[in-house]
Amino acid sequence: MKTSIILAALAATALSAPAPAPRPQDVDFSGLDFSSDDLSTGPDFGTTKESIPLSKPATSDIVEDIKDDPATPIRKLRRDVKAILKRVPGDCAPQPINNGPQFINLEPVPWQEAVEAAYPPTNPSTLGPYKKVFDGLRGSVSQIGYRGLTTIHAYDINACKTLCDKKAQCLGFNFYVERDPSLDPGDLCPNPSIITNYKCTLWSFPFLAGAADNIGQTRRQFKVVIAASVGYVKPYAASNLANFTSYGQDLYGSINAPLLNGDNTYLGVKSYPNADVNVDYFEPAVCAAACDAQTAYNSRHHASTPCQYKACNFFDAYVVLKDGKAQGLTCTLYTWTWADSYAVNGGQVRSDGVYKVANSYTYTNSRLPAPPYIDTCPV
Repeated sequence: MKTSIILAALAATALSAPAPAPRPQDVDFSGLDFSSDDLSTGPDFGTTKESIPLSKPATSDIVEDIKDDPATPIRKLRRDVKAILKRVPGDCAPQPINNGPQFINLEPVPWQEAVEAAYPPTNPSTLGPYKKVFDGLRGSVSQIGYRGLTTIHAYDINACKTLCDKKAQCLGFNFYVERDPSLDPGDLCPNPSIITNYKCTLWSFPFLAGAADNIGQTRRQFKVVIAASVGYVKPYAASNLANFTSYGQDLYGSINAPLLNGDNTYLGVKSYPNADVNVDYFEPAVCAAACDAQTAYNSRHHASTPCQYKACNFFDAYVVLKDGKAQGLTCTLYTWTWADSYAVNGGQVRSDGVYKVANSYTYTNSRLPAPPYIDTCPV
């Protein structure tokens, strides 16, 4: 698996706030060890309602992952990931008919234009804690953290918001209009008549407009398309964890720490999901378990300093978005607690895309000693 690479100068443009001095530590967002290059998930076309449970990792899995691949600055090769098989559409099965306004007998583009005229991109910029990140698009969200879909009987964004409010770990929703077939297209009905569906999808990771790249598909001769798509995300509700105290605020970016009296306090980075631990929602408790596991690992592997080892006293949990799509949960581990003024890494521009940081929350270990080194030899 890949972990972080520490370089004196990275071949990238950092999207960051002004820093007081050059940093010895930086995380190569393009090198993070997420389990697959394609993390896009979402509903199959034709789905009218489904609920996806959270994938909660066991602490023992996180500990074993640290043992196998500690958060050290060593690049490893990505493991192979098997392809995900999609279901094959049926043959002429009737599809549920929505009770909302129907835009019928229109080809795909005229249908989109009619929907957009009826529902222009004038939705409010905020809905309570939710912030609008896009409006009026012709695509739906497809990324990691899909939590389910509900078909609503009108263009009702507040109804979609209410569903997210009630869903555990929901950090965003996408509401859109879809041109669907009245029958599941098959050999005997290759181009059925049109029905219009109003769909709400829920997500356990934030997203930006680039995540709304699911623009439809052709099912036999019928063209499924999307219009009037709007997306909202909300902050994570941070709270203290067992043995870790939260700073409590969503920071500008991830921590980029300087040397401390000539010593590098940065221990490394872990990213989830990876080949050993599946995490499909934003959960800082996973980083807390990784932080403790890293300390335990270091206590057993400290030959270079026989009487000391570095303890994980602080971590930054955040989401990396590539071209608008969440890639997963990222945990950067440190021996020292850093103030929020060091959260300056808002993202990076690299050859393979634009990376941005979202939901950056820091936690201090309230149980382990404050010094970055723990002495193991008797005085």
